[in-house]
Amino acid sequence: MAPELTRLATGIPELDAVLRGGLLRNRIHLIEGRPGTGKTTLGLRYLIEGIKAGDSCLYLTLSESADELRATAHNHGWSLDGIDLVEMLPLPPGAPAPQTILLPTESELSELVDRLAERVERSGAARVVIDSMVEIRLLARDSAHYRRQIIALRQRLTQMGASVLLLDDVTSDPPDFDLQSAAHGVIALEQMERSFGAARRRLRVVKLRGGDFQSGWHDYAILTGQVLVFPSLIAQEHQRDCPALEICSGIERFDALFGGPLTAGSSTMILGPSGVGKTTLALQYALATVRAGHDVGYFNFDESETTLRSRVVAHMGEGEVENDGSNEDGEHPRHFHLRRVNPSRISPGEFIWSVRRLVEDRNARLIIIDSINSYLDIIREEKSLLPQMHELFSYLSNMKVMAIIVGAHSARLDTSKEPDALSIITDNIISLRYYERDNVVHKAICVLKKRQGKHAPDIHALELTEEGVRIGARIDVADREAGASPLEA
Repeated sequence: MAPELTRLATGIPELDAVLRGGLLRNRIHLIEGRPGTGKTTLGLRYLIEGIKAGDSCLYLTLSESADELRATAHNHGWSLDGIDLVEMLPLPPGAPAPQTILLPTESELSELVDRLAERVERSGAARVVIDSMVEIRLLARDSAHYRRQIIALRQRLTQMGASVLLLDDVTSDPPDFDLQSAAHGVIALEQMERSFGAARRRLRVVKLRGGDFQSGWHDYAILTGQVLVFPSLIAQEHQRDCPALEICSGIERFDALFGGPLTAGSSTMILGPSGVGKTTLALQYALATVRAGHDVGYFNFDESETTLRSRVVAHMGEGEVENDGSNEDGEHPRHFHLRRVNPSRISPGEFIWSVRRLVEDRNARLIIIDSINSYLDIIREEKSLLPQMHELFSYLSNMKVMAIIVGAHSARLDTSKEPDALSIITDNIISLRYYERDNVVHKAICVLKKRQGKHAPDIHALELTEEGVRIGARIDVADREAGASPLEA
């Protein structure tokens, strides 16, 4: 019977989650990507984690100097103490320089591979990083020559009991797959430039021979002192048993119009043009949830944090709004968690991860996204709004969390276009709009859809006051014949 493969922590917990426990011990893994994707940073984190675990660690660099590696670590606030940094040029010191008009010889590559293997064997290192394989590839006459030497290096390193990361720059388009086929595991890094805002980084596990992993692309970010990976969401992997929860808006006439409370696990869209009161209505539900003793996560894409915070405080009072996670006196966190999101600086994976942290770490029972139009700017290049939001809604439903999604539109509901297309997968739709009567602009509200129960089909007048939302009389046919008409500005 083959021995069971054990796992090695990479130093990046979320990457270990994608790898279902970490890299495979005593195997050769390849980290590949274009320059600037963070391969060296991942390699350093892997070895730093090894030092913490008591492993001997070796970094063989064929390109950067040891001083450059120390500078990189210093910029992150990391110490490389205990890691053996070895500069290894493709040719040994004192060797004559090759004639540039000649092709590399078989012996040059085999000699370099022998030196690498001997250096690892002499160190007895349990964890090894070799950076970068490009320097080795340049000595190969052709892909067959390169592949033979890489397989020989893999076999020798595996026999020594070393767990090795090979770092490789993707410099050809399309890339070759010789190194991928020779390695036991492959992680591909990618950096995507957007038309505006920060570049987006993502990774995927191409293969992990003999081990399980989470397939697909996962966003990641490199910050000072840390590498953050945001595993893509799989809703069916998350379930939570919670007490039943029903939340009314606190506006008696609207709750009658809506047909009762919001229920745990439901999703609701509030649609309407700018300034009609969508955010104010969403805050009514947030206030009711907080007063019931539950946490609320509010993701704000549009308004400044100062503006929205002042509106929230006006509704709830300063004592309920989170300020850096806790009260000034250090007591328990406040119930309303306001998150200002800059759509030009965040990836879809990071946003969904932020939602998960409030749900799983703070036990939030209501999540509000305001507005979905700005969230579209994050993922428009993927053209995958519906699949991602369906997965997010399914996750929130499984976790017994209510979701409110605010969407701005000015025309009539059109489910063939975004964001109205989301109405297909949401449980409830509340529509707000303007109408004109006697040369005065008024507001109106109606419930277009409610899956879990009945609702009133009537259109009612809507008024925004200092106290919040007030529902007026029903707008009937006589009103419309007297001059009332919807404004589609």
